[in-house]
Amino acid sequence: MLHFLIRRTLSLPPSKPHSLWNHPWHHVKFSSTATATATTCSGSKGNSFTVSYLIDTCGFSPQRALSVSKHLNFETNEKPELAFEFFKNHGLTQTQAVSIIRKSPQLLRANFVKSVQPKIDYFKSKGFSDPDIRRIMMCWPTILKSSLEKEIIPSFDFLGNILQSNQNLTKVILKYAGILCYFGKCLQPNIEVLREEGVPESHVVRFIQYFPRQFTSSSKKFKEAVQAVKELKFDPLKMQFLVVVQVKLGISRSTWLKREGIYRKWGWTDNEISAAFKSQPWCMAVSDNKIEAIMDFLVNKLGCTPSVISRSSLVLSVSLEKRIIPRGSVIEVLLSKGLVKMPKLYGIFIPNEAVFLDKFVYRHEKEAAELLKLYQAKLALAGFKASKKFMK
Repeated sequence: MLHFLIRRTLSLPPSKPHSLWNHPWHHVKFSSTATATATTCSGSKGNSFTVSYLIDTCGFSPQRALSVSKHLNFETNEKPELAFEFFKNHGLTQTQAVSIIRKSPQLLRANFVKSVQPKIDYFKSKGFSDPDIRRIMMCWPTILKSSLEKEIIPSFDFLGNILQSNQNLTKVILKYAGILCYFGKCLQPNIEVLREEGVPESHVVRFIQYFPRQFTSSSKKFKEAVQAVKELKFDPLKMQFLVVVQVKLGISRSTWLKREGIYRKWGWTDNEISAAFKSQPWCMAVSDNKIEAIMDFLVNKLGCTPSVISRSSLVLSVSLEKRIIPRGSVIEVLLSKGLVKMPKLYGIFIPNEAVFLDKFVYRHEKEAAELLKLYQAKLALAGFKASKKFMK
């Protein structure tokens, strides 16, 4: 069950190949009718040039250009052009370079020879390929501003000792390289909190592999989340303890209270909310709109009672379009014809497609064609197709 939940954790898609840089950078300009106005309002000559450059070359809005120019000022394009030249030389496209600068405009004044290139060299020494490094620069440009000696190298060494595998370490960094930027403030103290609570090292390893982003939470927030999970009587020796920590870290108090209110609106008691969370913590990580839509379908289409849904709260974490609606529509027809009594929700929505079709479609020979057509139509509305290997 844990693997079912973990597979629903979002991760970054693999990087895609990009075309090489096609044009000299100075030929690319963003058109903006607001440039002159923003420049007029910017004040000094240097500040005026900075604002115009950020708007015309980097595509900043006039408001953000003015804001950034207060902390980033240059009178010519000499230094910022070095930044773009650096990205070009490392195989990044124009669009990618602009994206990096928009995320971290301070890089326009970085010393790429002394500060940035050594980080690239370090990643290469650790076995990262050029596409890997481009991916890291694109997704987490803040790493280019982090200290190599104080943050990146200590984080590499610390994580390497925990993961005990270069392959695992590489996967974690490509999943969330930001974990290398907060060694002393977040990474090390957060790991120590888990160890102090008696969390097995093997579980710490899995938590890093699945949820590396959480280790960049502030140590204060991380401690509070762990303490809250302890108060709920979850066992630190079990992996679910860390799953609940992940959920707690990802939800603000205001969001938590709002979702409790939504479940109450649909008829859950406080005890049912508590029991559902303890059984399937992800029910509190589902978006407000998704909770509303699934509850509406289960209650008003399938006639489920709130109590039944609370005892099967895992179904709230599956896809509404790909699973709840297509499968629920089949069950709705079977119920209307008196061919089945209401099955358990887990039995409908959790099994794989082959099991579902065998149990609820092909078993009913006279209605199979109609049910299959309905199922495929609902999937098509969501932009999906049923697996051909299961079509009989």
